[in-house]
Amino acid sequence: MPADTRFRRKLVFGVVGLLTMTAAFVQASQHESQAIPIWSTDTGGDVDSTPTVANGLLYVGSDSGSIYALDASTGQVLWITNTGGEVNSSPTVVDGVVYVGSADNNVYALSAQTGEVFWTTATGGSVDSSPTVSNGLLYVGSDSGSIYALDASTGQVLWITNTGGEVNSSPTVVDGVVYVGSADNNVYALSAQTGQIFWTTTTGGSVDSSPTVVDGLLYVGSDNGGIYTLDAATGQVLWITLAGDDVNSSPAVADNTVFAGSDNGFLLALDASTGQLFWITITGGAIASSPTVLDGVVYFGSGDGFLYGLDALTGQIELQEFIGAPVDSSPFISDSVLYIGSDDNFIYAFDLPAVVAVAEPATAYLIGIGLGCLVLLCRCGHRTARVGCKA
Repeated sequence: MPADTRFRRKLVFGVVGLLTMTAAFVQASQHESQAIPIWSTDTGGDVDSTPTVANGLLYVGSDSGSIYALDASTGQVLWITNTGGEVNSSPTVVDGVVYVGSADNNVYALSAQTGEVFWTTATGGSVDSSPTVSNGLLYVGSDSGSIYALDASTGQVLWITNTGGEVNSSPTVVDGVVYVGSADNNVYALSAQTGQIFWTTTTGGSVDSSPTVVDGLLYVGSDNGGIYTLDAATGQVLWITLAGDDVNSSPAVADNTVFAGSDNGFLLALDASTGQLFWITITGGAIASSPTVLDGVVYFGSGDGFLYGLDALTGQIELQEFIGAPVDSSPFISDSVLYIGSDDNFIYAFDLPAVVAVAEPATAYLIGIGLGCLVLLCRCGHRTARVGCKA
């Protein structure tokens, strides 16, 4: 049954002053670490797809309509397989097979070694969702408004569950349950075997963000500017933090902290248990890139053309690499090498510093989020912490 998320906002209001709720815009100090470029390879189109590395090969999609396999060490192109549409879906590699979606409405299964097409399965719309493979089944969303389960070996459709909007969110499968968002404003929990809907929870906007499930809690963003935490078993809303703009970035969770970006350029760090705001770092462009956390550093791209690495505890900028075009792709890190795509058509490989230097205290500016921003305490006990004012 649908989880009841229609809590009324006849609430107790706590007004937060201009300088009480602030975001720390931290400038990088002169001692910030720098990533070392290793190689870059032109794909002929924007790279919003997130790269995947397996067995020394890198796989990535491009708006050129092709799927690329590169030598992860050198960037040399090993093979290219063309599809009939842009490839914003991120490849998944399992047992020597590359699974990926395309805007030509198809899901593809390719040989990881040669790019040979093993099978294709048509959906009713563009497939920007990234496939997830679990127990021999492949799960993926489509702009047709449906979630598909396919036999990963043959591409045969096993079940389809319809939603009320495009499904650009990528499924997460945990303990036999498929979690995914939809443009109909809902988060869904489905049976991995049958597609039966266990619960739905409504947010205030399209859910293009992909759910992250950790310790029985589900974290996801919404186009209403909310970062939501739900009980993964029931769909009950536990807390919401409003970022001030669309949250298409998929949350990362590490050390009981949730990291997520928003279209106003905020990267937020929140207490995973309560939603309490730890810090905000502001970039100069929308953050559609989903963060990756490694060794206490949060890596992500921004629409301002930079690759960032932030101290996970403080938000201090420790790495800032100028790429020059919006970076909507998400980082993939393997063996201390970070791979990421950009809207300049290139895929990049950077050698990360062996030890990220601890920056000296840097100049910080207090940016008021706005007079009258509110902390909202719902009658039902849900807490909405507003940290931004959406334009």
